[in-house]
Amino acid sequence: MKNSLPSLQLLLIGVDSYLPGILLSTDTSQVDFYSRIYLHPCHKMKTNTVISLMSLMSIWMWTGEGQIFQPELTSNAFLAKVTSNTVILKQPYCVFNQPCPGCEIWLVAGLWSANGTFDALVNSSTTNILSLSPYPTAFNPSSNNFFLTRVGLLSDFPCNQYPNDRYFVVGADGICSGVNCNGVLPDGSTVCFKYLLIDANRTLVNSSNWSGNITLPKLLPLQTIYDGLSARSGAMVVITTILCVAAALLLLLFLIMLCVTCCRPTKKDGKQISVMNSIRIPRYDTHNLKERVHPYDNPAYQSDLKNYSTSSTLPKNGARKL
Repeated sequence: MKNSLPSLQLLLIGVDSYLPGILLSTDTSQVDFYSRIYLHPCHKMKTNTVISLMSLMSIWMWTGEGQIFQPELTSNAFLAKVTSNTVILKQPYCVFNQPCPGCEIWLVAGLWSANGTFDALVNSSTTNILSLSPYPTAFNPSSNNFFLTRVGLLSDFPCNQYPNDRYFVVGADGICSGVNCNGVLPDGSTVCFKYLLIDANRTLVNSSNWSGNITLPKLLPLQTIYDGLSARSGAMVVITTILCVAAALLLLLFLIMLCVTCCRPTKKDGKQISVMNSIRIPRYDTHNLKERVHPYDNPAYQSDLKNYSTSSTLPKNGARKL
């Protein structure tokens, strides 16, 4: 539709410019031929009607410039373009191509039944339209059932750039408390959207058409969700069974290893294990103290009844003289 309207406008302009060109033609035969056709009593009324209709269509297209666009869902292959309380829309590139320095693009998000309410408030309101329906109370029973949130500057969405992968998430701020925050939509409701062009004085300059109605899925209560065995897929049952069997085998192996370790008999022998070429020295002199040399008793052998001397502590075989 957006591509066919300019062609139609050029066609209408061509027809409007073609008729006066005939009357200004210097070719007498051509003027006389078309005069007989268009000035004939049978065609005069039809010609005037066609010209009037074409003029009205040209005026409609000129005044409706910037209003042929309506918000649409993003073309990206997202799995959740529409959730229970959020919607992902295309960004408004080339929606408003009129010069408007400092203007901003805003989005109206609301229930489908609030379209007429918003249009009536905009036409009759002389105050700032951005505060007509603040978000925290926008969807209360006695509210207007719509809210406005900022999308960005008009200069950020030029016509020479039209990326298809850019998107705007309605409800990205979650449950928020700002007047114009991007809050979530009512769960399971039917909503629609509209882009607005607002100038620096918070005055409405232009607007797009309303989008089509979009129905949000409704969340099911937890009590109504059946999670029995029949609700599970065959693959899930097989995987769960394999994991349970593997866990049981690991537990069994652990118990067997624990029983073997605890029940294995141990040798209880009071004989000390002798180490070859080792020296037991229960008493020795501390020669590292230069001023005073005194004997030192090893606490590990204080319980021995035998008084060891320095010579008796040395092994009888294998000792080397220093």
